[in-house]
Amino acid sequence: YKFQFQADYWEIENPAGHKINSEVVKTAFWWKAFNFPLNNEDKFIVEEVKYIFREVYHWCRLKGITRGNSHDFHNHLGKINLLNIASNYFEIPNTLTTFRLAGLEKMKGLDLVAKSFTSSLTSTNSSLMTTEVKQDLLHPEYPWYLQEKIVSDADITIFVCKDKLFAYERDRKELKGLDWRTEQAFDINVKEWKKFDLSKDEIKATKQFCQHINVEWGRLDLMREDSGLVFLEYNANGQWVFLDYAD
Repeated sequence: YKFQFQADYWEIENPAGHKINSEVVKTAFWWKAFNFPLNNEDKFIVEEVKYIFREVYHWCRLKGITRGNSHDFHNHLGKINLLNIASNYFEIPNTLTTFRLAGLEKMKGLDLVAKSFTSSLTSTNSSLMTTEVKQDLLHPEYPWYLQEKIVSDADITIFVCKDKLFAYERDRKELKGLDWRTEQAFDINVKEWKKFDLSKDEIKATKQFCQHINVEWGRLDLMREDSGLVFLEYNANGQWVFLDYAD
């Protein structure tokens, strides 16, 4: 890609010669592109590139043409605060963030999973998926994000696009592990997710939650229990393309 940015003009050109610039751009949307590993690149160069593209995004924001949520949404409203808000509208699992295992006694007797806040990769380009852990084996020098293990027959995701809600479910019966993300087929002929209709109460709860946090875009991840939907997290700029296989 070729790129230029001056105080009053920017332009991006792809390898095929297609261009977009500050004179023709109509809308800017932020996606989780920075989660893609730039292997074998100096960390300094990676951070420089990230800075530049944040500049382009905010140029568009100042022009009032951005849509969706900002790249730093979760810097202002993260997973624990979102859980607290969601508890007004959904059931939520017992959750603990702990340094040196402080507060772990409050999770006594519960089956737990460990999760990641940031979805960042390790120095070896590995990632922490949802993983079941034993309380007595947790290392006290690791910053743990722990959640009660929810036993459910289906994963639920609700894609929010302004006033429209698109709900999908994935059967968990055939999963070998806990995290469906490790077992995706990525095959157009394999329909892993099935669209379904939310109940009136579920629609109301979802829209009230979105109004509470002032968003009209994103994905809610939930599970289903006999008592109803259990809220797990909200992804302000989460991935959604895997749902294309369902349509």
